[in-house]
Amino acid sequence: MEKVGARRQILDAAAHLLSRRGYEATTTRAIATAVGIKGGSIYHHFPSKDAIVGEVVNEGVRVVHDAVVAALAALPARAPARQRLETAIKTHLLASLEHSDYTSACIRTYAFLPASVQAECRAERRRYEKLWRDLVAELFAAGLLDEKLSPDSVRLMLLGALNWAGEWYRPGGMSIDEIARDFAGCVAGPDPARRKPRAKAAAD
Repeated sequence: MEKVGARRQILDAAAHLLSRRGYEATTTRAIATAVGIKGGSIYHHFPSKDAIVGEVVNEGVRVVHDAVVAALAALPARAPARQRLETAIKTHLLASLEHSDYTSACIRTYAFLPASVQAECRAERRRYEKLWRDLVAELFAAGLLDEKLSPDSVRLMLLGALNWAGEWYRPGGMSIDEIARDFAGCVAGPDPARRKPRAKAAAD
C-alpha cells in the first residue's frame, strides 16, 4: 500500500470499528486485521492507537463543521436567521450521514476516551459548538425565540437531535429537506416564505 492510501484505510477501518465496538474493543490488532496488514505495520503510519482515535474523532467533527460553514457562506449576505438555521440543520444531516462512521465514532466514543485524547479533540468540538452558539444568537436577535429561553438549552437540543441522525434516519422515509424544515420550524416557527395565504371568506 502507498503511504497516503494506507493512512486513509487505517482511519476508515478505525472509524468503522469505533462506531460499532467502542474505544476499548478497537485495538490496533483489530484495525490492522480490518485493513489486511500486520499489526506492527500500523506504527509505520501512526505512533499509537490513541493517535488514530484522535484523528478519527477530530475528522468526525471537522467534516461536518466545514460543510456547514461552506453552506452558510453560499447563502445571500442578508439571508434571514431562520433560513440560515434550516441550511445548517440540512447540511449537518447530509454531512454526518455521508461520513457516518466518523461522526458516529466521534459521538459514541468521546466520553470514554482517555483524558489526553479528549483534550486533543476539544478544540474541534468547541469550534463547531461556537458556530451553533452564533446561529442561536441570530435567532434571538431576530426575535424568533422567547428571550426567557436559555441559548445553551436551544443549542444542546438541536445538536443532540442532529448528532444521533445515524440512529434514527431511514432512507425512504422523510427526506432530509423535510426533516430540516420541520426541525427549524420546531425551533424558530414556520418559514414565512412557505406560508400559504388564507382563503378569503365568502361574501355574505
